[in-house]
Amino acid sequence: MRNHMNRRSLIIYWSKFVFCFGLPFMMNAQLYAQNSQPDHLYKLQSAFVDLRFGVMLHFNMGTFTNEEWASPNHDPGKFDPAKLDCDQWADACKAAGMTYGILTAKHHDGFSLWDTKFSDYDIANSLIKRDVVDEYVKAFRAKGLKPCLYFSIWDRHNGIENGGAKEEAFVMGQLTELLTSYGEIPMIIFDGWSWKMGHTLISFQKIYDHVKKLQPDCLIAEHNGNSNWQTDIIYYEGPKGVFPPGNNVYASQMALTITNGWFWHPDSPHNVKNLDFALDKLQRLEPLYCNFMLNVSPNRDGLFDDEVVKRLQEIGKIWKPDNNRLPLPSQPLVLRTCYEIKKITASGGEAIVSPKPPATIGSPVVAIIADKTEKVMIDGCIDVVGDRGGFSQTQTLWKFPATLPQSVMINLGEEKRISRFYYLPAQLMGYEGLITKYVLSAGTDGKNFTKLREDKWQKNVDMKVLAFDEVNARYVKLEIIEAIGRAMISEVGVGN
Repeated sequence: MRNHMNRRSLIIYWSKFVFCFGLPFMMNAQLYAQNSQPDHLYKLQSAFVDLRFGVMLHFNMGTFTNEEWASPNHDPGKFDPAKLDCDQWADACKAAGMTYGILTAKHHDGFSLWDTKFSDYDIANSLIKRDVVDEYVKAFRAKGLKPCLYFSIWDRHNGIENGGAKEEAFVMGQLTELLTSYGEIPMIIFDGWSWKMGHTLISFQKIYDHVKKLQPDCLIAEHNGNSNWQTDIIYYEGPKGVFPPGNNVYASQMALTITNGWFWHPDSPHNVKNLDFALDKLQRLEPLYCNFMLNVSPNRDGLFDDEVVKRLQEIGKIWKPDNNRLPLPSQPLVLRTCYEIKKITASGGEAIVSPKPPATIGSPVVAIIADKTEKVMIDGCIDVVGDRGGFSQTQTLWKFPATLPQSVMINLGEEKRISRFYYLPAQLMGYEGLITKYVLSAGTDGKNFTKLREDKWQKNVDMKVLAFDEVNARYVKLEIIEAIGRAMISEVGVGN
């Protein structure tokens, strides 16, 4: 196994890595530019939702500690699946009619299922000393299943929770390992990011661009509630009470567990859900362009329990995909390049958190929800889901005075070419605060502005994306002309 790097050497290593691999990075950047057009993304999204049925594999340190969120400083020697057999996983999933998998390469505790150069908390220091990611990828590909990965940005062992340049380099370094060592990864799903630290402390744009440079066709999904805000594929987290709406047309997926938790627990073999549980979800989700991920947790031997294997075989004997489903509808505009906003100001108002305390006590975003400035509109924090996952639904908002018009001023710090603006309304609050009529302008000096768009927004809480002819701008101003109640903004952004 490779020798590990101490944290003091992290930045030196990262600099050498970029230097040594600079040419492939440049080539991939060109390919990313070619493949970042909306029609290419649509083709990837369409192919993904045609996969219909997949498996989510929660298998990590929590498997051996009987924890859903494992503590971050366990002895790596606890991880010891002596009979690990990823071929058994693949055979059982294939029998069920599944077409892809998602493996927890790293969960919130930071234990890595591959030999990472960036931490000693990984399989290299376990008793098994086998690259689980590698064995999983090879086994699934051999059975015609697409191997995808889950990766927690929040890493409690390695101190990734408060952002910073070193922390971003750490995340990007580990993602480079995962996306250059195991061949094509069709999708990666991020967790512990939006709802834990916001997309600003660890830059969403930097991570998104990095993934796309390494693998232009790798779709990105993110635990960020139930919106298509900053994600390629919406993820509906079923155990937290999140299901797609009955008229869903977004490329999406939803996960539920076949047993009593994400990870395996000693009583899991006695809590395998019945056949109708899976068939019901497959029947309901398929017409909604929402893949069903059935979470299956391998046991401490590194195997699926016999009861689970039997259930998967039963599913496969009955369920077949509906090949007459209409193609995925055209997907709405999104921003693929969202510029960092240096400063944001409002004509008036206050920062609020929804729901208000005491519902937010114990929320994992305590530091973020304490901010009382206009920065709440650009903190990248949103997790608007039902309270069935151990913490409260939380979103940070700016609430304007009741009198209109009101305005928001964005300062990019320097002139940039822009062609998109987005506004995310308050979520799970009905139509309260929804901006329904606006004027969007831009300028270079903060005094003189050119109108870019003036219109009404539809009466729904979907993310609003405005497209306009590309212009040079340092300042962007949104004027709120009409709103339902006191206008509210969850997030705004500018880019292309």
